[in-house]
Amino acid sequence: MLRRDNAYVIKQKLASYLGDLKSQQVSVDGDVFRFIEGGPLDAECIVFLHGTLGNKSQWRGLMHLLCHRYRVIALDIPGLALGFKNENDQYSLTDLANYINRFLKHKNIVTASVVGHSMGANVACRYQALYSKNIDSLVISSLAGWELLFDQIYWYKFSEFKQSLVFNSLSEFKQLVDSLFYHPPYMPNILLEFRMKEVEKHRTQLFKVLDDIQKDFHLLGEDLQKLSCPTLAINGENDVLVSQGAVNRASQLLPMVKMVNFAQCGHVPFLEYPKMTHSVISEFILSTRNLTEIV
Repeated sequence: MLRRDNAYVIKQKLASYLGDLKSQQVSVDGDVFRFIEGGPLDAECIVFLHGTLGNKSQWRGLMHLLCHRYRVIALDIPGLALGFKNENDQYSLTDLANYINRFLKHKNIVTASVVGHSMGANVACRYQALYSKNIDSLVISSLAGWELLFDQIYWYKFSEFKQSLVFNSLSEFKQLVDSLFYHPPYMPNILLEFRMKEVEKHRTQLFKVLDDIQKDFHLLGEDLQKLSCPTLAINGENDVLVSQGAVNRASQLLPMVKMVNFAQCGHVPFLEYPKMTHSVISEFILSTRNLTEIV
């Protein structure tokens, strides 16, 4: 009886945590799709893609703010979500973009706006390049690799990131987590330790994923130059993983991309400034819809 009661309490807390959002998992022709969905089924759809070490739940707050007007979906991306593999164990940006396309086909979603963060933004750019007719608008936050627009060497960044994932103590791991924020939030040590052990457990697989991504990462420069949909780029001015200088240069080279830079903000704008992120994304998607209606 106690186990059943505990399971009931956990279920109730999870329902409260997700609110109007529903967590689901389905298997389709060898693919496993794990996702959170909410909002009216007949409304415009916004799809959220997380970055390395992220997961679908990180978008929960932003999805709650948007689900009254939009159909919102966030899914776990194989390889980028720790411990979540795809069937063929291949994780290039092209492989992941194709996975996103298979998911949207399964959901019978013809077109959608796509919001990607960090490496999820890279996946979103590859998806736009391969399936441009299926995307209404694109939002890329904390995109890695703007330097590729200027033929700058970038491969060493992957080596640096791998090195940052090797830590000898909880304090070193905490430094890594804190570096992602301008104002690091408080996180209890028990939660940090759990997360650190998860990274250690899946580090070998994660390195394999990063190697796969690096295979076609060089296509980003070309994909950015060929963007064919309205695009918004959200950046934190204090992001330690993204060069603000490269962002500024990119804004001059890509006038069709609307650049929004958050002051006193690190690598995760949607967590540091959720309401401002919601406002910027909502206004952008609404403006692109109005422009389409006029045309």
